[in-house]
Amino acid sequence: MPIKERKFREVGNSVVLTISKDFLKENGLKPGDTVFLDEEKLKAAITKKQPISDEIDVAIAQALMDYDTTFKGLVDK
Repeated sequence: MPIKERKFREVGNSVVLTISKDFLKENGLKPGDTVFLDEEKLKAAITKKQPISDEIDVAIAQALMDYDTTFKGLVDK
């Protein structure tokens, strides 16, 4: 699953993080549904966007996730 950029927004006294309609549909969710959130897993899933030079690290991390099996296969040969 690709890494997507999202922005925290203030709404009244709360802070919200948007989720795409595609994600909701794929997971059988709709606006107004109540969900449980594992904040420990969320910590691992959210990375604060850094200046452009650090975007390379995100691209590398994405490539390592996407091609993990391929890279491991190259090492084993």
